[in-house]
Amino acid sequence: MMMKNLYSNIINLVVLLIGVALFVSAQNIQVGTLLGAGSEIVPQLMTTVWVGLGVLILLSGLRKDETYGKKIRIIPFLLTLALLIGYALLLRPIGFVLVSMIYSFAQMMIFTSEELRTKRNYILCGVIAVVFPLVIYNVFANFFSIFLPAGEVIRLPFLFLF
Repeated sequence: MMMKNLYSNIINLVVLLIGVALFVSAQNIQVGTLLGAGSEIVPQLMTTVWVGLGVLILLSGLRKDETYGKKIRIIPFLLTLALLIGYALLLRPIGFVLVSMIYSFAQMMIFTSEELRTKRNYILCGVIAVVFPLVIYNVFANFFSIFLPAGEVIRLPFLFLF
């Protein structure tokens, strides 16, 4: 059990160091001229959140004793990894909104336990998966003037309704 905590803490430290490297890299993005906030704001914000969460996760892992943890669930991890890779590969050709809808719904299904997979929860997850990418896309487009990938293959005409 001691080795499991050691490996976990090493991975937590690597995630934190990657976050710090990305944060430093994000500081070198050229400042936009539109309203003082341009293309640099989102990477800087996301890497700040990454580093903050990385510190919390590392500290949490260091405080765990040897008896912590149950059996590692490798299948959800592998499915999530596959979804993230698919998301990254399909983002540009299909577009942010549609890929985010598919990814969100699939990710929610991975983390929903069997006993909670009811018709009501399928509908709730579907609504969340549809509404949030549309809202996020329109917030970025209309408030930050940052256009997320719209897709080269599929164009959704209802993106600019808000």
